[in-house]
Amino acid sequence: MTERPQCPDRARKLPALLVLAVSLLATALMVPGPARAGPCDQVGGVITGDWTITTAQTCTGILYTVDGTINVNAGGSLTLVDGGLRFAKDGSHAGYALNVNAGGELILDNSIVTTQTQAIDPYLKLTLTVSGANSRFAMRNNAVLKFPGAFDASGATVDIADSTITGFTATEISGLGLYSDDNDDSPVTDWASSTVSLYRSSIERIYENASAASDPGNATGVIAGNVVLRGGSALYAYDSYIGVDYSNVFGLHNELRVDATSNAYIYGGTIDRTQDPVSMSQWRPAYAPQAAGGNVYLMRWFRLTAVDTTAFPISGADVAATLSPSSTAAQFPDNGFGATPSARTLVYLGRDASTWDVTDASGVAVIPLYTDLITTASLPNAESFGNYRAVVTFGTASESTGVDFPPYPEIAEADNLRAVTLPFPDVTVRTGADLELRQSDYPGTLSVIQGQPFTVTATIYNEGQTDAMNVAIAAYPNGDRLNEIGRATVSRINVGQSVSQIVDVNGVGTLGAQTLMLVVDPNNGIPEGGVAQENNNFANVTLNVLPPPNGYVAILTPEPGQTVQPGISMSVTGYLRDENATGLVGVPLTIELKSGSVSVSSTTTTSQAAGFFQGTLTIPDTAADGDYVVEVRPASGPIAPASQQIAIRRSVSFFSQSILGLPVWLWLIVLLGVIAAVGGGTAYVKYVGLGKLVECGECGAFIPADSAKCRKCGVEFEKGMAKCSNCETWIPIGVKQCPECGVAFATGEVEIADYEAQMKRQYEDVRQRFREEANRVLGRTLTDREFADWWRTQPTFVTFEGWLREEEEMRRMGSRACPVCSTLNSVTATVCHKCGALMREDLRRPVAERPAAARPTQSQPAPTEPVPKKEVVGAPIVQKKVIRKPEDATEGGGAADAGEPL
Repeated sequence: MTERPQCPDRARKLPALLVLAVSLLATALMVPGPARAGPCDQVGGVITGDWTITTAQTCTGILYTVDGTINVNAGGSLTLVDGGLRFAKDGSHAGYALNVNAGGELILDNSIVTTQTQAIDPYLKLTLTVSGANSRFAMRNNAVLKFPGAFDASGATVDIADSTITGFTATEISGLGLYSDDNDDSPVTDWASSTVSLYRSSIERIYENASAASDPGNATGVIAGNVVLRGGSALYAYDSYIGVDYSNVFGLHNELRVDATSNAYIYGGTIDRTQDPVSMSQWRPAYAPQAAGGNVYLMRWFRLTAVDTTAFPISGADVAATLSPSSTAAQFPDNGFGATPSARTLVYLGRDASTWDVTDASGVAVIPLYTDLITTASLPNAESFGNYRAVVTFGTASESTGVDFPPYPEIAEADNLRAVTLPFPDVTVRTGADLELRQSDYPGTLSVIQGQPFTVTATIYNEGQTDAMNVAIAAYPNGDRLNEIGRATVSRINVGQSVSQIVDVNGVGTLGAQTLMLVVDPNNGIPEGGVAQENNNFANVTLNVLPPPNGYVAILTPEPGQTVQPGISMSVTGYLRDENATGLVGVPLTIELKSGSVSVSSTTTTSQAAGFFQGTLTIPDTAADGDYVVEVRPASGPIAPASQQIAIRRSVSFFSQSILGLPVWLWLIVLLGVIAAVGGGTAYVKYVGLGKLVECGECGAFIPADSAKCRKCGVEFEKGMAKCSNCETWIPIGVKQCPECGVAFATGEVEIADYEAQMKRQYEDVRQRFREEANRVLGRTLTDREFADWWRTQPTFVTFEGWLREEEEMRRMGSRACPVCSTLNSVTATVCHKCGALMREDLRRPVAERPAAARPTQSQPAPTEPVPKKEVVGAPIVQKKVIRKPEDATEGGGAADAGEPL
């Protein structure tokens, strides 16, 4: 190997733009872009017969059963997403295959290609062929090839990322009648004139068969059981597993073979170490070039972290690696042994050609180092040179460290990585925040109540060089980081400043002396530089946890006996007080709805300011009607629970509710019947039946005017005669004034409504005279209410109903004159309807024999005018003259005169 001439560091970065352009091409090769969108011709779950694809096909979410051969030809592509292909093969259809031909493309995205094990005379082997110019095959996102047989590539591009090539296990194919050792492995891979890339992927269960042997008739010399690169192929494997081994057992040994024109570039690759012979002298090579010119290059990873004197990450430090003990710079065989990794490697690292060897914001740089070369000349081992010296430069400061890797065949995962933290003792770089809690801020002991929330005021300092944003602080009992009981967040802490933050703590359940640990930035979400900066994020508060005081629970709602319906949410409120009626704050409470001793529903809450609590109970839809108890119980402490009895009743429709033992709907039917009867009777009276009404002269009942007989007393009437309502003399019905007493009668027939209205007006006239008298006596005008209140206290007070009743009685029973104004009134009247004088004295006594209060005085002289005629309004006052016909009366004579009642 020749040495590369010395050159300045920066000179190595001149071709950066060119390398970056190449890296974009490598990106497309490593992780295939989205497939060209297209419909899927296969809409069912079974593909019958051969399927030839010449257009873009994207099939999603279906694992197809394939009963035929699939060919992807030029211009065609098949993208399988979240599904795959399962070939149904048997002894009569062993030729089914999956072929990607020149210009075709097959992409498996979280999909599988396999063969069907449930069949008569099953045949599990399948051949996957990718051949021809611009033929492409890609696997990504946990895609799987799972079948025995062959995976052949020729002139193809194969990209496999985060996926697996494997085979059936002996258990999966037991009972099929097949030779297990010939069917329980992955396909034999033969890649000719192809570029194959593996990224974090696995080739497992490489074909092994103790009875297998070379095929002398195979011109290529391919032996089953190996991964073969030939015809100018190149394999790039990054952090991938290829299941070759060091076994010396014939038929069980697997190798990665390269011919004279092919190369394999292995970055941190691992192999199958479960078949290692006990003695290394019996090991056979896992990587086996077949002829001079074929090479296997092994690269390992060097992970450098640069920090300053305070263990803070140094960003922007240059890393230059040279072979030790020489000064030859590290070379990269996959990029023509240049000083820069290949574009494919840079894309995998997520870096570009100008910064790949510069530490990032975390102070980290990952450098691939070429450590071993395996050729036919080096077999069975490798030419190993895994000793390097790394020089890290930051500004004018420079530090170096040695890096060494064990030689091949030691290529286990731990052998492929060297992680080194390199401090710069004379450099201080602190671009981040440095959060700090100081123990001196928490002297003494804080007394708290067992199980009750409390607060702690924490002081957070920022001793870094960057403002800290969204700083969290958490509390843990006795240093138990798995039991967080309080947290708060500070939006901003400026450089060199401190902030006091109140932390609400849920409560401590253990009595006595306890410790509350405060931790700032508990999730390490803020970069603080390193271990030294993280170690000042803690402080402890000493607690004295006291038992809770005595007290009681008072329930406000629901009210005792309250009825609720199933399926609703019921609010339960109240207060929690101590023995001095002071509210207890922060006490956890359990609210429960019980039916007897059975809990129907429950919730929890915590007492708030002044001891007030509120919780919501959900009444189950299935709760049966009955009496229940709402219980509020403190979660801990000596406070006794409180309970309230309620009832749960299912709501029924209004018509189903019961009144006096009968449902409402039945009462409505009865009511409708009564209304119909009353309405019908009214209609009949108005339009058909009674017509005009008059008063019976015998009993005073109102009856139809054309009645020949009183329906109440049974009296028969004589036409043409009526009794005077004042003097009760029988007179002709048509006269307008009584010839005996001179009382005038209203003419015509008045309906009952008009009669009541006229009587109402007469009553209002009397009431108005008393109101005028009240205004005169009290010396001011009274309002309607004041007059009503005054009149009720007077002996003259009479309601309209009472006044009307006396009027009717006067018509039926006769009248008597007022002792003051001589107006005729009913014989039962107690107050004169005209002047309001009391009529309790016996009006039959002479005036001289009456008490002085009832005699006329000078201010109230006895009336000298004739008795006024009383006008009778409404229906005819008296019915026609009553004729009682005794049984012994004869026509033309009787016991009484014709004009007198018998």
